[in-house]
Amino acid sequence: MKAFLSTSVGLAVASVSWDDAYTRAEQTLAQMTRQEKESLMTGIGWTNYNLPQWYYVGNIPAVERLQIPSINMQDAGNGFRTNQEEHVGTVTVWPSALSLAATFDRAQVREFASALGDEFHGKGANVVLGPSQNVHRVARNGRNFEYISGEDPYLGAQLVHEWVQGVQSKNVMACAKHFGFNQQETNRNSYSVDVDDKTAMELYFPPYQSSVDAGVATFMCSYNQYNGEHSCSSEKLLKTFLRDEMGFKGFVMSDWGATYDQADRGLDMNMPMTTDSWNPAAQTQEVVDTAVLRIMSSIYKVGVESTTLCTPPNCESTLRTNVTSVAHAELAKDAATNSIVLLSNDGVLPLGSSVRTIAVVGSASIADAYDSNGGAWNQGDYYSGGGSGHLTPSSEQLVKPLDGIKARAAQAGVAVLEATSDHAGSVSGVVQQSDVAVIVCGATSTESSDRNSLNLDNRCDSLVSSLASTGVPIVVLMQVPGAILTPWRSEVSAAAVMFLGGQATGDAWARVLFGDVSPSGRLPIELPSSESETIAPNSQSSISYTEGMLTSYRNTAHSPAFAFGHGLTFTDFTYSQPAVSSCGANTCVSITVENSGAFTARETPQLYLEFPSVAEYPAPILKGFEKTPLLSPGETTVVNFALSDRDMSYWNNGWVMATSFTAHIGASSRDIRIVHTFSSSQVMV
Repeated sequence: MKAFLSTSVGLAVASVSWDDAYTRAEQTLAQMTRQEKESLMTGIGWTNYNLPQWYYVGNIPAVERLQIPSINMQDAGNGFRTNQEEHVGTVTVWPSALSLAATFDRAQVREFASALGDEFHGKGANVVLGPSQNVHRVARNGRNFEYISGEDPYLGAQLVHEWVQGVQSKNVMACAKHFGFNQQETNRNSYSVDVDDKTAMELYFPPYQSSVDAGVATFMCSYNQYNGEHSCSSEKLLKTFLRDEMGFKGFVMSDWGATYDQADRGLDMNMPMTTDSWNPAAQTQEVVDTAVLRIMSSIYKVGVESTTLCTPPNCESTLRTNVTSVAHAELAKDAATNSIVLLSNDGVLPLGSSVRTIAVVGSASIADAYDSNGGAWNQGDYYSGGGSGHLTPSSEQLVKPLDGIKARAAQAGVAVLEATSDHAGSVSGVVQQSDVAVIVCGATSTESSDRNSLNLDNRCDSLVSSLASTGVPIVVLMQVPGAILTPWRSEVSAAAVMFLGGQATGDAWARVLFGDVSPSGRLPIELPSSESETIAPNSQSSISYTEGMLTSYRNTAHSPAFAFGHGLTFTDFTYSQPAVSSCGANTCVSITVENSGAFTARETPQLYLEFPSVAEYPAPILKGFEKTPLLSPGETTVVNFALSDRDMSYWNNGWVMATSFTAHIGASSRDIRIVHTFSSSQVMV
């Protein structure tokens, strides 16, 4: 089979406008046969849940006669899925999407996404099946680790924009998923969601709108139903919302095996898992031409046709290519470090010169990575969640917590005592010989099922409480896929969380423990004080989102253990009173941030905007965040929160711009430092 000419990795072909892409696609469409068109609409490769070797997770055949490349799709937004043993060790195992959300850092996400695009391109894939961007609703959702929005639409929208543009700058198409309302895994193939348009537009759709605005090439419709229709058969979802309201120009593919009928409701491409009802031959010429025009336009928009490396099954050498690098390993380490959220600290961290011996406790400190090749496809570990988003690092890549801490402790001349059991009785003696005990706890989750509880694995909560009674300062490090309970939080000296940090987990922990980096992560979700404050998975066939926007910090009746946006550093910051002015097409709320402590660090001030009562918002909502540069003690920087017209609008059968606002500016949703009221008429030009 003929190979297609490619550029080198990193030498990207410039993206073109949608108008230019459609013009070119129309010219190609005019030359295509009906059979060629139908082929572009129909995925191949899977037979009864089995995928042949040297195929990608998703495959659309090439049309060689017209120099249309094969479309080679691979999971997922967390990295190039290691679903073949030959992939292990040849790709970077990045932090999860939820970890990236915890960075609250647009530049970090853009840098990661560009590197991700390079790796997918180097492996011959021209579609990344991501970013996954569903706003969290159910705290125990098994796929929350994959969803970069966390619990907030504005956070998701800001980061998704960088993600899409970073990946597509490498001539690799991004795929926004899972559209829509895939907020739980329990009965995911059958449950139907009932949600009002206002809640949909204001809470669950903004990340998808941001993907569209960023030029995303493709959307994936989800398994669940919406208003009694499967998502991939919902005209309201795929036509009214996605195309008419959001202005999406690319193509819609099904999730694997999520196609249920032939009706023309907005689906352009079927991706199979086993037998299904897809038959494009039954479609009218107009429907087929429209779908193919969208597919071809997406190819031309992103420049895929100029960079495709191989056509399955002739992809062995390409799929064996090692696309990771020292630079990518360092970037993965930086991203994992920057994702760490320091929840509490009585001053024990960073570990000072008085600490000469530490105990590292718990089986999670030496936990292996799980290799799904030859095992269950939907099992996760403490570095990467399970399912289609799972990645397995090689033994050379993975830095376990104990190994990372020991290596850094040796540099500092600190002795490390190992106590890798989860039984307090067998490790308490070791703990009592140390100056500080570091307990590593974990939890994981997977696609296709929801978590049974929000507790840590292996009764780690009990282990922490038991060892806290020894009187030795306790530091708890948690590697988790989402929300967890912290019943021991008042008993320990410090606690930090990482939302599945990938291959560099141990190095990232060590950097923060020893003060090489002041933690800068912020919670993209609430950590609840009890599970009763969360929405549980629903086993009913019909699920109504009757709570509207009353989730996460927007529900002021919650008393979370740790609030949305919370995260400590090793220093203190002070904020000035704001100024409001016009900045181009936006309204800017500006403050000055000063490092008023004694440690160089970064701050993440956040703006929560209170709307007038007519907007019917239950609380001020996030409409701005900025990551400062590293600030030395006494150093200041100006932070500008740029509010667009959409940021200052609410949904009422269309977007309506409000005229008066109150800005709540602080270090988290519950740590507000400044309250400032202004109106649009007061903005200075």
